[in-house]
Amino acid sequence: MRIMTTELRSIEGNLEVKDDDQMIVEGYALRFNTWSEDLGKFIETISPNALKKTKLDDVRLLFNHDWNHVLGRQSADTLDLEVDEVGLRFKARLPNTSYAKDIYEQIRAGNINQCSFHFNADKKSIDMKYDNERGLYKRTINSINQIKEISIVSLPAYKETDVSVALRSITEIEENDKKLKLLKIENELFNL
Repeated sequence: MRIMTTELRSIEGNLEVKDDDQMIVEGYALRFNTWSEDLGKFIETISPNALKKTKLDDVRLLFNHDWNHVLGRQSADTLDLEVDEVGLRFKARLPNTSYAKDIYEQIRAGNINQCSFHFNADKKSIDMKYDNERGLYKRTINSINQIKEISIVSLPAYKETDVSVALRSITEIEENDKKLKLLKIENELFNL
């Protein structure tokens, strides 16, 4: 009988807001080759090959790993995941709920800008080496069996993760409004 232990890791970074009308957020749930914070006598990194065989079926985007606060889901087409050379990138269209609006605004304000992930590592693929200089173990995860959920969080284990709101800059909108007003005035003068 094989017992699978799930683990939870968080990373810090910049969440992005992409579209105020649709409440789209995107970022990296995990990044390869970055070291975690001290996780209790060890730090860890995830190798670029770790997600090659990973089960990414119906992953959910949560807030602070709370299953009562689902922000996106693959099967609902509100969460897209992509493994690239940097790590596991996500893009989500948040639901039109009060808690999602609150979280969206917190991301846009920059108060929340980190992510986390809940995973099952292939225990046979983990390399552990003791670092005498730092007095802790360095753990490298070479294969992850499954990622159950990713979360937008306020306290990450990995500082390199990020999430952001796809934001159309207010100054950009104001500049476009000014240009439109000038064009309208020019058009009126031209037609005199």
